[in-house]
Amino acid sequence: MALDLEERAKITPGVEPGCPGHCSSYGNLCHNGGKCREKYSGFSCDCTFSAYAGPFCKKEISAYFGTGTSVTYNFQEYYTLAKNSTSHASSFYADMTLNTEAITFAFRTTRTPSLLLYVSSFYNEYLSVILTRNGSLQIRYKLDSHKDPDIFSISMKGMADGQLQHVKMNREEEMLFVEVNQNERMKFILSSGTEFNAIKSLTLGKVL
Repeated sequence: MALDLEERAKITPGVEPGCPGHCSSYGNLCHNGGKCREKYSGFSCDCTFSAYAGPFCKKEISAYFGTGTSVTYNFQEYYTLAKNSTSHASSFYADMTLNTEAITFAFRTTRTPSLLLYVSSFYNEYLSVILTRNGSLQIRYKLDSHKDPDIFSISMKGMADGQLQHVKMNREEEMLFVEVNQNERMKFILSSGTEFNAIKSLTLGKVL
């Protein structure tokens, strides 16, 4: 049975209808993708899906990677399919198919070449962000296992100067937008596909 909560509020002592909540007034205090969560007498910022911490998601979370070290996060385990199974792998991994990505990260290094970011799939598709030997940025997308990868070179040399470098990437199907150190946003067009299927793992930080 549906309850008219607003009518009940009108007849309940000490309760008034129409309260918009704290997040309507203070939600903009949650930065970097942090989500405002209502509390009984206040609000909090949920930083779970951001690379930041602290009460307002403003404290950067970082890690130091020595030579030969990296960190890998597995999104899901591999499922072995029986030979006589009529199921397809895509049915297991359908929830991990991406048409868009929004990626933001920062790095500081003096070592090249370096693998900054690598996302793999169970279908030999991948996304990689590499710092080349001359210190420039290279982005590779392979969204079709039967095609060569799209390779985009960002002509900004000297990014391995030990200074903090900021990279922002947004893909919307075949369109890729890249912004480096808050400079003008660059646009690239992918030819290897638009769907990133069966996402497997993400690797950060590796000196090649």
